[in-house]
Amino acid sequence: MNALRSNMLQCFRERKKTIAQTEESFYLENGGLMLEQLITSFDGKYNSFQIFSKQELKKATNDYHVDGILYKSFHYIVYRGTHDGREISVKKFVSSSFQTYKTWCINEVAVVSQMNNHNNVVKFFGCCLETEIPMLVYEFAENGNLSDHIFDDRRLLSWENRLRIVTEVAHAIAYVHMGRPKTIVHRDIESRNIFLDHNYVAKISEFGFSLPIPLDKKYVDAEVVGAVGFISPESHNTGRYTEKSDVYSFGAILFEVLTIKRSWNILHNAFEVPEENCRGESSIVGVQSCSWDEIESNIKSYLKANLLDGGNRKQQIECAELAQRCLKMNSDERPTMKEVTQSLREIKRILDTPT
Repeated sequence: MNALRSNMLQCFRERKKTIAQTEESFYLENGGLMLEQLITSFDGKYNSFQIFSKQELKKATNDYHVDGILYKSFHYIVYRGTHDGREISVKKFVSSSFQTYKTWCINEVAVVSQMNNHNNVVKFFGCCLETEIPMLVYEFAENGNLSDHIFDDRRLLSWENRLRIVTEVAHAIAYVHMGRPKTIVHRDIESRNIFLDHNYVAKISEFGFSLPIPLDKKYVDAEVVGAVGFISPESHNTGRYTEKSDVYSFGAILFEVLTIKRSWNILHNAFEVPEENCRGESSIVGVQSCSWDEIESNIKSYLKANLLDGGNRKQQIECAELAQRCLKMNSDERPTMKEVTQSLREIKRILDTPT
């Protein structure tokens, strides 16, 4: 019996030692990759963040209890947790994730660590390097994402809140573009990636696909990513991203806020044109076959016919016109996010008085 107990203890020690060595290996590898990415993209500059241990996050999430799941995708799960009396969100990648996700994760840390001082960017607290793919720790957004509030009848926002939120989002994207020496293109702006805190303050998130534009260029060529209905036509077709790619994505958010219709309708409804006027089907491929004038005309018609009920009508009409400018097929004709932010602030001052 003593011999058996001794063997079991020895096995436990060996296993614990192996686990510790594996975690240390991950820590060193991930830390090295993170430093390399920070140097390559941002000359090694970043806002400081905390390094959490694996045990700290296990305890914070009650061992990743199913009741704490906030969001679940194919490659990661977000858990609600508490650490040092503060509520947090923990992004934990699943074991079947591909190496690509590790690259995205490392990139997300490098980019979001540049943005921590902006009130409308989700606060990045830190990460855990002791797992194969680092776990990321963010502030907890009590009121979920913007998409839920747009399309859930039980959580509909007032027009005043909608206008404030899109203004905050625009300001945050403008900061992403202009707040650092290198312009950063987010590449994944959509309503599901805009979170709302306990005061319904907007927070943009999901920087895994974000890329800095080289100082000697005005664009970056990369793998095509982004949600259908939010990705700009030129990026979808060529993999070329500029600041104006994010402007198009913001226009799609504004479209959803104004119409309470998913931006997919921009492709499947707004782009419905008579067969004789379009050389292809009315789909993503078909859109490429229609003239830009036809596409933009249908966006205008769809917005006009589907503006939400209630609120300051003059402001809504001006916002619809702004959405049309953001959704221009020719990226050169779109405004910058700085100009979008200025326009929204001017729209906010419009009084709802009879004409």
